[in-house]
Amino acid sequence: MSGLFSPSWYRIADLHPRLRRQAKVSRHNYRGERWYVLQDLGTGRFLRLNPAAYRVVALMDGTRSLDQIWRNACTVQGDEAPTQDEVLQILAQLHQANVLISDRRPDLGEIEERRVRTKTAKIKQYLANPLSLKFPVLDPDRILAAMVRSIPGAAWPWLLSLWGLLVVAGAVGAFYHWNELTHDLTSRAFTPENMLMIALAFPLLKIIHEFGHGLAVKAFGGSCREMGLMLLILMPIPYVDVSQSTGFADKRRRMLVGAAGMMAELAVASVALWLWSWAQPGPAKAFLHEAVILAGVTTLAFNANPLLRFDGYYILSDWLEIPNLGQRANQYVGYLVQRYLFGADRLTPPHLSPNEGRWLVTFSIASFAYRMLVAVGIILLVAGHYFFIGVLLALWAVWSMLLLPLFRNLRHLATNPGLAGHRSRAWLVSACLAGLVLGFVFLQPVPSWTNTEGVVWMPEDARIRSPHPCFAREVLAVSGSRVTAGQKLLACSDPQLEAQIQENRAHSEELQARYIGTSNADRVQAQIVGAELAYVRNQGAVLNARREALTLLSPHDGIFVIESPSDFPGRYLSRGDVVAFVVDPARLSLITLVPQGDVDLVRRRTQRVELRTVGDVWKLIQARIEREVPAATQDLPNLALSLAGGGKIGLDPTAGGGEVRTFAPLFQFELALSESSLPSNLGQRVFVRFVHGDEPLAEQWFRPMRQLFLKRFTV
Repeated sequence: MSGLFSPSWYRIADLHPRLRRQAKVSRHNYRGERWYVLQDLGTGRFLRLNPAAYRVVALMDGTRSLDQIWRNACTVQGDEAPTQDEVLQILAQLHQANVLISDRRPDLGEIEERRVRTKTAKIKQYLANPLSLKFPVLDPDRILAAMVRSIPGAAWPWLLSLWGLLVVAGAVGAFYHWNELTHDLTSRAFTPENMLMIALAFPLLKIIHEFGHGLAVKAFGGSCREMGLMLLILMPIPYVDVSQSTGFADKRRRMLVGAAGMMAELAVASVALWLWSWAQPGPAKAFLHEAVILAGVTTLAFNANPLLRFDGYYILSDWLEIPNLGQRANQYVGYLVQRYLFGADRLTPPHLSPNEGRWLVTFSIASFAYRMLVAVGIILLVAGHYFFIGVLLALWAVWSMLLLPLFRNLRHLATNPGLAGHRSRAWLVSACLAGLVLGFVFLQPVPSWTNTEGVVWMPEDARIRSPHPCFAREVLAVSGSRVTAGQKLLACSDPQLEAQIQENRAHSEELQARYIGTSNADRVQAQIVGAELAYVRNQGAVLNARREALTLLSPHDGIFVIESPSDFPGRYLSRGDVVAFVVDPARLSLITLVPQGDVDLVRRRTQRVELRTVGDVWKLIQARIEREVPAATQDLPNLALSLAGGGKIGLDPTAGGGEVRTFAPLFQFELALSESSLPSNLGQRVFVRFVHGDEPLAEQWFRPMRQLFLKRFTV
């Protein structure tokens, strides 16, 4: 019976507790089990109670003493009754939730201490997550109540049906206009005009999103007392507190509240898409386009993602009927580690419903990995634009995600009473696991590679270029026909060159006559005229060679290709202009672009090159580096490598004159392919992997961080 009684019971046995008036209790069902949710309507806090605990709380009416309540629970519940320590724990939780009052005079010092503790906890919460700071602005409850009253109750099902039709119509319209919506999306987004449109559209969409949550809560009888701004990655975004939806007994209502914001954004996106399809080109059409993209991307890619604590997370938690999914998942994984790795068999296992453990383990691992990935991505993104802030965020991430959890785990190993008798094993297992992780990161060589994209293209000698400035005259071969090496393909003319040849011929004839006339009379003069004649004839040979070069010949066997043969005659051609091609499928190569930060690794440590075509990613093609352009360039050799063509390279929208230029300098490599596995489609995009020697992960991670520092400090 020692576990049933508590040595501290005499201190509170005669206490007459009762719940405050703002405390509301609702009955919930989680995975076939009944629970009771106690909600403080004043602060929005919640406390989940099992049936045994609720029977104790339900008797707290201010007339019964705590000892009477406990004895009544023992009489009614028998062996299922809570112990005195468990009743004390329930009492402490009610006290912390600020929903409990008693017949004793309040301790003003304790109330002030609780206020300071609450304020300190909020500050710590802000410091623990500086990427998400909240600033309350207004109480929207009256506005939402007026909006709900303006809609008749019988109209809500019709509104839901109308929303479904609207979203389906929007999805069909998006599919129909997909190419027009997404064409050259990234390059257009970075123009100053579109950045202004995004700055105007994004807050407006988010306000609609948050009002969707608030309307759903208000429509189901809840209240919404807080609305403000949240600095998410230093960007102000509206937010609304809809925590009261946690008290809804029907999980479908809680899920609908979580989805209401996304539903509102999708409806706006559908209407904006319809208006955009009818609008004339101009600022209004551009604004509608940004609204469609923002509402669709942010809703589907971020809010609906259950691994981030946005709408999708709460919808998944309600659908699985697992409250506090993230916290319980981490606690359960911690229990498994202590129980099966550390051997702490005296720990009390957490209460789980059938199949609940699988969901908790899966979510804990997946959410941790995804949070780390998102945190690193955000830090690199911010560091790319604001280096000092990026460094501060990186230091915060190292502290909050690595050092602080490490310190807490070490303290847990040293002080947790549940590990008594197993502490040596816990330290040994932890040290072995840490050693394995560090050894794998710092010592174990793993495959290393550089991924990029390329395009199947022709070698340089397949291009027919104009040898001199001239005017196009005639196409001598049929485009698309097979030609042989040395066959005449194109003819050009240069009137100025013809005049120079005629002048040279006349000058040569003049000098020839003078040479004959002076050869017998004056030998010295004849030698001077003879030297001048040789120079003029030499110059004539050069001019004749230039005239012969105006007839362009095929450099090798292949298929002659010229764009718009009928437009060729009469064109003015500058020296070096590409006017046609002679394509030989056996001589096709591949052009790929490598970022400046990876070019040294590609040059020095590439062991082999692997290709996979876009059309058949499962087929591996071997290649080798044929040649490299030694200088970096911002000229894009083919639009198939750009974002507009399906690639990954962003174009500079400020480039004028129709130029196709990339944002950052890139190095161009030409790869030679094996004939047996050669892609036959000219212009086909290919995934390229430069495989390097194996090296530890630490070395691979250190290289880009070092390059980032060198770039920012210009050293």
